[in-house]
Amino acid sequence: MKHLLIFLVVLEFFGILDLPYAYAIPNNQPGLFITANMQFDYALNLFEQKDFNAAQVEFKRFIHFFPQDPRHDRADYTIGVALFYSGQYYEAAKRFDTIIRQSKDKDSPWVEQSCFMQSQAFEAMGNTGYAQIVLQNYLKLTRDTDTKDRIYLELARMHIRNTVTPGKNELAYARKNLMLISPEKQRKYDVATQLETIDNAVHAPTKSPVLAGILAIIPGGGMLYCERYKDAFISFCFNTGLIWAAYTAFDHDNPALGGVITFVESGFYSGNIYGSITAAHKYNKAAQIKILNKTFDFEPGLDPVNKSFFLRLTHGF
Repeated sequence: MKHLLIFLVVLEFFGILDLPYAYAIPNNQPGLFITANMQFDYALNLFEQKDFNAAQVEFKRFIHFFPQDPRHDRADYTIGVALFYSGQYYEAAKRFDTIIRQSKDKDSPWVEQSCFMQSQAFEAMGNTGYAQIVLQNYLKLTRDTDTKDRIYLELARMHIRNTVTPGKNELAYARKNLMLISPEKQRKYDVATQLETIDNAVHAPTKSPVLAGILAIIPGGGMLYCERYKDAFISFCFNTGLIWAAYTAFDHDNPALGGVITFVESGFYSGNIYGSITAAHKYNKAAQIKILNKTFDFEPGLDPVNKSFFLRLTHGF
């Protein structure tokens, strides 16, 4: 019996014999024989223990040695998730993209989850645009209402997160996506509260950047208008001090020194005006974030692509 088993294994190794993916092995036979269940459970156990690199290897072995097993799709998806949680976002996005393209059933749970995970992978890489495109493309393919509602909710979250970025305001897009959610899920997700928060943020008190720049003609005036009193005091004292020093130098027949001080002061004076305009924009953005933060929670994050900090939307959906 032992020699027969060895002979069958050799034939299977060279592809001569096409055996099923699992074998019934008598308990009294020596050696180690791994079944599909054993391999899958071992890989899943590694994944649950957050040993994601080892889990990837074992799931790949499962797919290779048991290609006909019905858990093939789940293993393939879990490899992508393991890549994501190990910080290999680009490789994870490629894995999920392969699952989406190769699947014939676009409404299968693994395709659906792959779309959302691929979107998250792009977002983790700092590419929110691609993350939105993935969801918008799947929105055109799926026929499931619950999935569509989830996509609308996720798109709204991304637009709100982008709004906290300086120079961006996507609250109108966020509102539009929230309104597209079905009435039943609007109640479940408490969309009414989210819409109210967005409306309050849109109509938040603002400071005019133009007026701030005009008021900055008097050093510190723009900062004072933007309620940055300490900066206003420093700007006023520093600029007036340099102006007085330049005047004194010219008054004492020292044009060379007066010219140098005037040149230096012109830079600080221009900075005073530019800083006041920027302060107005920052005031307006801070006012929006303060209102949004009453319903949506943000935390600091690092953009790995642009090497810059941003506010990440964590809760509220």
